[in-house]
Amino acid sequence: MKKILIIGLDGLQMSQVDQKNTPNLAKFKSDGFSFENHHASFPTVTRTNVSTIVTGVNPGTHGILGNNMVFTDYDKNKILNVMYPEMKNIYRSGNKILLTPTLSDIAIENNLNLMVLNSGTSGNALIQNTGVLNNKHRTFHRDIPTQDKLNNKWPNPEIPDLHSNSHIINILNKLESEDFADISIIWFDEPDKSQHNFGIDSQESITAIQHIDNLFKNILDLTEQNNFDPYIFLVSDHGYSKISKNINLMDELAVNFPGYLFAENGGSFMVYAKENQIFDPILINEIISKPWAGPIILGNSNINYNGIHNYDLFFKSGIRNPDLFVSMNWRKLNHSNNIKGEIFSTNLKAGNGNHGSMSQQEINATLILNGPKINNGISTELPSSNVDVLPTILHFLNIDPPSYIEGRVLKESFAKKSSEDFDVLKIPLTSKTPSGEYMQEIQISLYNDYKYLDYGYVEK
Repeated sequence: MKKILIIGLDGLQMSQVDQKNTPNLAKFKSDGFSFENHHASFPTVTRTNVSTIVTGVNPGTHGILGNNMVFTDYDKNKILNVMYPEMKNIYRSGNKILLTPTLSDIAIENNLNLMVLNSGTSGNALIQNTGVLNNKHRTFHRDIPTQDKLNNKWPNPEIPDLHSNSHIINILNKLESEDFADISIIWFDEPDKSQHNFGIDSQESITAIQHIDNLFKNILDLTEQNNFDPYIFLVSDHGYSKISKNINLMDELAVNFPGYLFAENGGSFMVYAKENQIFDPILINEIISKPWAGPIILGNSNINYNGIHNYDLFFKSGIRNPDLFVSMNWRKLNHSNNIKGEIFSTNLKAGNGNHGSMSQQEINATLILNGPKINNGISTELPSSNVDVLPTILHFLNIDPPSYIEGRVLKESFAKKSSEDFDVLKIPLTSKTPSGEYMQEIQISLYNDYKYLDYGYVEK
């Protein structure tokens, strides 16, 4: 909190920051520098995007490709939930959780301390500080055991999760000024939790957002009381959609294709051929024939199929890539910048909220900066992404970014003048399949040498 403060609001779209429900966030936005064209990584799920935020590389490179995935370098025939117990087992086996260093590692190398306070999942909190496995840095989370006396007596989770998030503020209030870290990550599990369970515009979700807005003001007051003047990154991991229909992949695919694993991630899923199973393109034909299937991305360069985009069109491929990424189909509900929309989903019920797909409304996320040298009261339409957060943090810490970093320093937030020009590239592919003509289109924004996946959609 002394130098860098990252505040994560899980599942928040920029359109939800308004004077009515979030006056404190709205003031922070008007006083800071806001990125109106901010992108989540695909798949648009939390643990993938938290990994992107703390590594400065895209999912193929850091290796956390979903909330549920196959760690092909650990066990090729098992889908794992990216949570603390499973990740601890991977680490104890001698394998890596993330394939690149994280902010936690960089802090250790530069003699900086880091602190994580997180009301979300244990996998999310662990990714934010993998050093906790070696008793490095402080992590406060209900399901991650530490020797820290303040990391106890967490309230039971609820929906909206008011008490758990208030508990984070209670912990902060018990810290002495010298106990605050150079880098702090405070992650609230709302409005994501309420939106999953009640829907995006439900009264429960609005209550959760209003509560988080008040807690955000508490954090700003704490920084002022302790005479801190940090760079503050207000960020979300993904946007949201309304579920139009729940799809049972076991009935739709798995029962007829027993040689494959289907890792479900809400608005998307990943397909892995089991060990010794040769990938059969018939599976792609079957997926294309389903009305609920959206864009299909080839994650394995050894698979060829006309009319399907390759993953390395927008991100570098990695050793943990599945054979296929499949976004569920989606549609817009209006044409505003932060569009609302509907998706088919692999879990939860119709009417609730979910994410994970290649839709605009889920890729659109939140990023607002404030701090000593930030251009205040300005917004930009230049494309940015969660992959750009770490290199920008390192810039403010005067740390040279490692050569493997894939994001950029967001110079427009502090430079005297920057161009607002960028290019947009639409890449359609069409093929004929047994079920008829199929077209999928990917849109990418190009700024300097950086690529940003805007969305992908299909026409059948």
